[in-house]
Amino acid sequence: MMSSGHHGLKRQKVGVFSIVGMVYAMTAAGAYGIEDMVSASGPGMTFIMLLVLPLIWAFPIALASCELGSAIPDECGFYRWVQRALGEFWGFQIGWLKNIGLYINVAVFVVLAADYLAGYFGMNKLTAYICKVVIILIFTIINLRGVRDVAIVSTVISVAILVAFAGITVIGFCHIQYNPFEPVVATGSTAVGAIGSSVAIGMWMYAGYESMSALAGEVEDPQIIPKGILIALPLVIGTYVLPTLASVGAIGQWADWGSDGVSYVDVAREFAPVFGVAFMLVAVISNLDLFNVYLASGARGFYVMSDDHLGPEILARTDRKRGVPYVSILMLSIVALVLCLFNFDILVTIVSLFNMGLYSLIMISLIVLRRKEPDLPRPFRIPFGKVGTDIFCAIPIAVAFIALYINGTDYFVLGLAGMVSGPIAYIIAKHVWGGLYKVDAEKYPINPRTKLAVGDTMRLGIAFAILGGLMLIGRVFLPGYEDHAYYAQTYGVSGIFDIFMQVILVLGIVCLAAAAVCAVLYHSLDRVKAAAH
Repeated sequence: MMSSGHHGLKRQKVGVFSIVGMVYAMTAAGAYGIEDMVSASGPGMTFIMLLVLPLIWAFPIALASCELGSAIPDECGFYRWVQRALGEFWGFQIGWLKNIGLYINVAVFVVLAADYLAGYFGMNKLTAYICKVVIILIFTIINLRGVRDVAIVSTVISVAILVAFAGITVIGFCHIQYNPFEPVVATGSTAVGAIGSSVAIGMWMYAGYESMSALAGEVEDPQIIPKGILIALPLVIGTYVLPTLASVGAIGQWADWGSDGVSYVDVAREFAPVFGVAFMLVAVISNLDLFNVYLASGARGFYVMSDDHLGPEILARTDRKRGVPYVSILMLSIVALVLCLFNFDILVTIVSLFNMGLYSLIMISLIVLRRKEPDLPRPFRIPFGKVGTDIFCAIPIAVAFIALYINGTDYFVLGLAGMVSGPIAYIIAKHVWGGLYKVDAEKYPINPRTKLAVGDTMRLGIAFAILGGLMLIGRVFLPGYEDHAYYAQTYGVSGIFDIFMQVILVLGIVCLAAAAVCAVLYHSLDRVKAAAH
């Protein structure tokens, strides 16, 4: 069943069970990735992180997504939440960070699925790439049929993944022979170092609860999305903790765990060989599940931004029959076809740092909207009162700030450098496409001299000042925290850490200089107009 939505979109009937399946796929799709935490941090620290991060990261993000999604159930919700609370500029920043990350990540899921198959069947590079093309074509067709078909496929796969990990849990607990909590900290590491080694992976594993909001404009009853998130959250935690606990306890070898080392598959192979083959196939379909849902979610980002005249108009086109943004879906599929030719693992980790800025903006938006629109209907409301909610939202912002500095200097440099692209992209988008001024010139006036929205020079200055400040803090903190020799060994370049420090210093100074220029422009060109507005 379909009903009319906004801007050519059509709503389809999707049940709570299907929403749970999609949210589970967007946030977990199995426990893959935790293997690297075990060896990097130590098994004990891994379990501590898996239990602590839900309290200070996953729960706040999930509940904030529920409240904002119930109050503003629009297509590409996270973008609309920030736009409504903080304005066009900051809405663009979250849209840019999320969408660039998705454009890179969707290709990774295809590569991982094809790599599993290539390793098992002994494919050569050409055959493996043909496999990737076939995967992309199949799930592009599913996505072009609409959110209902995406949900059905995702739910079936998610159920299969849950059953497989439940099986691993039972097998592992039936064969426990090692203490899964020892050692707490990886040999040769400190407690702080162990936390730093796993925090980024853990935050990434517990992220994605806002992603379902990207499809809210195509769900007949978008109020079921918060219900789906609340049901999926404990499923995600259980999928991470129980199979890992059982597997480490059964097979040990914690120092050899990793995506290319010992994993859940080895537990199945040793204690239930027939199940081991099936579990390898689950690893494939897990990545297919991720590609399926993030192709759907990722395509809606630039669609909505283009509908706001902050991107090419062609990306805002929808199919008349099914009401899906077919151009955006095809564009993302084409990008995936190109990117899956390359090895860009480091980009994925860099993109994961974008989540720190993204979720900080979501939390700030919730706080602002509680004050700016206190009477806005909120079918789901975080039940902590004004001060309690402020503290609740501030916790993940503080976690993101700390994680930024303990994840690694190389990722810090490249991650913040990537974030600088957001304000620059906004300036280009406003000059080329006009932005919300094209939607409502009276509500969103521009300064004809800057071609930007009134007050944007101040907002740009704030953004550059924040980025510059973060970089200079890193320049002071990182030399005393990081192991300089590690980077020389990793990159094979003597003095590479000092080069990173120089890059951070230069980028920080450039960003602060840009903030000063924006302050001058605001004072000379924008202040009077902003005050009048």
